[in-house]
Amino acid sequence: MKGNHGKKTAMLVTSMLVAAMSIGQNLQQSIQLTKNEQFEKADKAFKSLINAKSDNGDNYFYEGENFFAWGKMDSAEAAYTKGIKMNATAPLNYAGLGKVRLYQGKTQDATDNFYKAKTLSKSRDAIVLAKIAEAYTGATPPNRDLKQALDLLNQAVQLDSKNADIFIDLGDAQWASDPTNASNAIASYEKALKLDPKNVIAILREGMIYQSAANWDLSFQYYQKASQLDSTFAPAYRQKAEMLAASGRADDAVAQYKKYLALNDALSARARYGKFLFLAKKYDDAITEIQKVIAKDSSDPVLYRVLAYSQFEKKDYKNGLVSITKFFAKAAKNNTKMLASDFTYYGKILNKNGQDSLAIVKMDQGATMLISQGASNDASDIYYQMGTINYLDNNCSGAMMYFNKRIQTNQNDVNTYYYLGKAAYDCKNFQAADSAFSSVISKRNDLLIGYQWKAYAEEAIDSNCETGLAIPICNQYIQKIGADTIKNKDGLIASFSYLGRCAIAKKDMEGAKVWFKRIQGIDPANAQAKLFFDSLRQPVKKPEGKK
Repeated sequence: MKGNHGKKTAMLVTSMLVAAMSIGQNLQQSIQLTKNEQFEKADKAFKSLINAKSDNGDNYFYEGENFFAWGKMDSAEAAYTKGIKMNATAPLNYAGLGKVRLYQGKTQDATDNFYKAKTLSKSRDAIVLAKIAEAYTGATPPNRDLKQALDLLNQAVQLDSKNADIFIDLGDAQWASDPTNASNAIASYEKALKLDPKNVIAILREGMIYQSAANWDLSFQYYQKASQLDSTFAPAYRQKAEMLAASGRADDAVAQYKKYLALNDALSARARYGKFLFLAKKYDDAITEIQKVIAKDSSDPVLYRVLAYSQFEKKDYKNGLVSITKFFAKAAKNNTKMLASDFTYYGKILNKNGQDSLAIVKMDQGATMLISQGASNDASDIYYQMGTINYLDNNCSGAMMYFNKRIQTNQNDVNTYYYLGKAAYDCKNFQAADSAFSSVISKRNDLLIGYQWKAYAEEAIDSNCETGLAIPICNQYIQKIGADTIKNKDGLIASFSYLGRCAIAKKDMEGAKVWFKRIQGIDPANAQAKLFFDSLRQPVKKPEGKK
């Protein structure tokens, strides 16, 4: 009897071990589905794991990670929260919840949750530290903290130097810290590959580095290597497609994306394809694809974002306004992460629909976000558009403000200074106009228009010829024009008139005659010249007593 009891106990223990191994294997398989961007399949797999073992906190965490990668932040938050409720001692869900809070800009809540995760794991769990680091790396400024991420990952490496995924996270943080010199990041990805030679994500990352440097051929080789190592790894085809689109090979890019869809034709993949088509500048195809997805599932706010962007690019401003309005409404309800381009596109669409005041508000929000993210060049382009809108609306002070903001971002091109000068002139701020046109001349001394408008500004400052301020620039302008008087008629007449008036102010009537005759040579009917010469022909009064 005892022998049979021992056999039954052994069989029970064995079956429990097999079940545990099966659950572990299923968890890894489910995680792989997320890495392969098969979010719907992964969702079903995680729900199955949770039904089988509802008190396993890791199942909820990785379910949340799947939602997060899918772009469903509310669902991710719900999964992490449920994981904490079902197992309050499992640290990973606090790391996940902290990540959500960080992305929401709730930095104190994020810090509290990260602290809880580290406390429960006694800071001895490398995965927990790596997941917190992932959050700090992936967040946008000012919530991003790359120093914190690197510190955590270096601790994680010390705890588990055999984990390839941690080295990938380290490489990500190093690359984000120094985008122009990715040598440290590449070294970390190579360490991951030494630990796991078939780690396609490490290979993909190296390809992405070379793609960011516009080394299209080398990046393609890495993507090819990834897809050859694992022909089911869909992101390799997607990344190839995006690289080809960036290099101007749109048709080849679409062909690669179709390979991606062959592996992953879920609705989320079709939505991603629609977004890709926009990036590939195939706006008609993007609109068609996204509208098909929306007809089946309109819950993803990002679909309306890309639809609106595409409609704007196709000059369908009326429908673009409908789509961008829906995007903002849905994004607010879904806590969707906002991009600077959301505000700038909204502003541009509003402008095309004649709503300039609101357009400026939205575009200013976008530019401010770009500045906070260190993308001052992109912000400067928006400032230029805002300056132009104000200028065309005859709002000279608004135009001056935004052209000056563009200059402050070190985008001090000739056109910006020219329109700044024109706006300042319209605002009767002639000193600012003079300064702006001086900058035009400094940058392009071959452009007559710089001399012409600097002369106008200085003539306005010294309208009574008290100082002769504009004499040098008028002479320069006249000299630059040479014999081409007809084309530059207005500018020449203004300069001749100013120089003539200055001669009169000095009581140099012969000198004044020269300038007003030159005016008549261009415009015989000129009223100013006629008035001057008429004044010279006034009859001389005879002395009394003479006949």
